[in-house]
Amino acid sequence: MSEHPTVPPVPFAPFERRLSAFLVALWRLRAPIRPMRPDANGMPPRRLRLTDGLIWVPDSLPGIHADQAAGLYRAALVHAGAHLRFSSPRFPVGTLKPVQVALVSLIEDARVEHLAMREYPGLLQVWRPFHVAEGGGTPNAPGLMARLARALIDPDYDDGDAWVSKGRSLFFDGRAEWETHEFSRRVGGLLGNDLGQMRLSFNPKTHVVEPAYRDDNLGLWESNVPASAEGETAYESLRTEREERDDGRPDDTSLGIEAEERAPVAEAPGCPAGEEEMAAPPALYSEWDYRIARERPNWVRVVERVPGVGDPAEVRNAATRHAAVADRLAALVRAAGVGRPQRLHRQLEGDRLDLDACIEVMVSRCRNEIPDPRIHAALQHRTRDLSALLLLDVSASTGDQVPDGIRPVLEVERDAAALFATALDRIGDRFAIHAFRSNGRNDVSYYRLKDFREAYDDAAMARLASLRPGLSTRLGAALRHGGRLLGRQSSHRRLLLVVTDGEPSDIDVADRRLLVEDTRQAVFSLAAQGIDAFGIGLDPGGRKYLTRMFGVRNSTVVDHVERLADLLPNLFLTLSR
Repeated sequence: MSEHPTVPPVPFAPFERRLSAFLVALWRLRAPIRPMRPDANGMPPRRLRLTDGLIWVPDSLPGIHADQAAGLYRAALVHAGAHLRFSSPRFPVGTLKPVQVALVSLIEDARVEHLAMREYPGLLQVWRPFHVAEGGGTPNAPGLMARLARALIDPDYDDGDAWVSKGRSLFFDGRAEWETHEFSRRVGGLLGNDLGQMRLSFNPKTHVVEPAYRDDNLGLWESNVPASAEGETAYESLRTEREERDDGRPDDTSLGIEAEERAPVAEAPGCPAGEEEMAAPPALYSEWDYRIARERPNWVRVVERVPGVGDPAEVRNAATRHAAVADRLAALVRAAGVGRPQRLHRQLEGDRLDLDACIEVMVSRCRNEIPDPRIHAALQHRTRDLSALLLLDVSASTGDQVPDGIRPVLEVERDAAALFATALDRIGDRFAIHAFRSNGRNDVSYYRLKDFREAYDDAAMARLASLRPGLSTRLGAALRHGGRLLGRQSSHRRLLLVVTDGEPSDIDVADRRLLVEDTRQAVFSLAAQGIDAFGIGLDPGGRKYLTRMFGVRNSTVVDHVERLADLLPNLFLTLSR
């Protein structure tokens, strides 16, 4: 994002309060501002993002001098406010090519800025300093786009390129149409077609919006695709989605898919997720449809939400009640030898000969010296190298009472999670505790109660204690998102444990087999990434679908839910071998 990579990053936090007030004063907007985390590859975000009425801002700007950071943050937030004020509704992708998507977005950026400058002419001085593109040199698509962006805001800039001049003329000749966003689609489409005919390469995977204060334009398009786990950019994801629609595949109606699966998902009555604060930009994942034997790309929307805060004493008391079991679990796991194997050389005993030691023995004999008897090599697990993710199902059915008991299922799950965390915290293994529930494919809520790098302290216990049952169980999507987070851990073994009380289901799926098969495919995908998924079922009658999803060896059914905490040591030891 900068030409000065050695400059220390400038955090957004010191500017947040002042700039939030600036947005309220300027646009009368109280849009929530959230920090944006690195992507799946650990790369920091390079541009601001707008999704679902929220403004996502990079939590730091690497390579920007401190005296420039305030101006860049201010320009970015004012630009975001202009979008929220003047950009509506979203554009359909339709048959647009990636370069046309990029240019429609560029024209829309310029359109909202000029509408904003009609009300506040002084905004020109906020934005213009960041337009530094210059003409000349070998033409390329990103460079021409940056030059066009400057030509549309800087009246003193004379580029000289015919394509840039045409874009400037089209834009200002149509100023009477600036009030409608269709103007941006028309002009951007024409310019994109011309750029395509110039045979200039445009790589949607590497394209970054210029100048630096402008957002990544995801919020302008109906699909609203965030960067995927594979690192695709917005334009590449949009292109992929359009190609999947246009590849001749039968549409949903011809496949006999139920109407409720195709319709927009309405939020269930009394759904708490709609009131919860988002913790990260939504992520889209594919979903397997066994009826057509293929994945539906970007089909499910997973939203990380901020968990509530409960009483940590409830979790602490659960660990205390099972103290003896926690001690036994810690001893079993410590002895399991989960770790990266290490070859030990020059041993008195071992599973094979040490070639170097054997050669030295022969040399010693030739010299009439006493040889070293340590001629073996052994393979041992000397260091633990394990990352584990415990994923809890907190759907509505976990609010039911345990059979022959007086506690709800969710409370038993919470006790087991507390025991799991206490034991692994004593050992020092990296672990995380997450939870999920769903309200249709457009709203799978995901809660990060304790992350790998976080301490298991009162704050984590309070988040665990805050869990409440509700909604449905779209397990495949939660597995893909959890696997994405677990996949970032550079461990020799990566384990994903799922505790669920019933068969996967959701309000927009009538075919009960659909989500079972999707979960099965998600488990296969995790295995290909080197992640072992293990299913723990709390439904005594669920052995058939649980083994279908996770396999016979990677699943178990706890017949008596109250015994889950007591049985957890053996369960964890089984998958640690």
